[in-house]
Amino acid sequence: LLSTVALIYERIVCRSLDSVIAATPHIGKKFAAVNANTTVINNFPIAGELLTERAANEELTSICYVGGIDENRGIKTLVQSLEHVESSVQLDLVGKFSNAMLRNQLQTTTGWRKVNELGFLDRLEVREVLGRSLAGVVTFLPAPNHIYAQPNKMFEYMSAGVAVIASNFSLWKKIIEGNNCGICVDPTDPKALAKAIDYLSQHPQVAREMGERGKLAVHETYNWASEERKLLTLYEDMSQ
Repeated sequence: LLSTVALIYERIVCRSLDSVIAATPHIGKKFAAVNANTTVINNFPIAGELLTERAANEELTSICYVGGIDENRGIKTLVQSLEHVESSVQLDLVGKFSNAMLRNQLQTTTGWRKVNELGFLDRLEVREVLGRSLAGVVTFLPAPNHIYAQPNKMFEYMSAGVAVIASNFSLWKKIIEGNNCGICVDPTDPKALAKAIDYLSQHPQVAREMGERGKLAVHETYNWASEERKLLTLYEDMSQ
């Protein structure tokens, strides 16, 4: 009942607004049905902000996860996958756990031995982690609010020139596989995730090429500069 009331109230309010700004095309489609003056402003990264120069022959032996750490964001599957990884790859885990119980559970698993828990880091420190990473992982579980999401971390990995291992949602596959900048896997399957990690570890040149293509895609399309222009144009139109 509360959800229905909130939905009705949301529609009434949105009809009366001069404009609605949505964070993803999926959300934009929803609000466009209520207010025709709906603009999608994607939360894309600033191109080059997290990019570091790496030597062409530098051996990369770690993958990373950066962001909030929660079961719905696939942390259990990710740590479990490390039990099946045959290479010497370690996981740099950046961020804070949503609850201590989850962290305590994972610490008792075999896969945790390959985890470097780094906690919360600032942007410069995150850039350093990305600079030594073979790939960035964003394997959210298939919850309704994940399937059509555009997680900022995915584009940040790309902007840093890092290959991406992502969930095999249709939208994400279009971005990752469409730009040939990573591998999409079943986020509920630890062995599938381990296979992707081992493949990139065993084919470092492929991983580098994927990273370069991801960086190019951000430079050309998935960058904040293009979204900023849309937002400023909207403000200018509304002020007239």
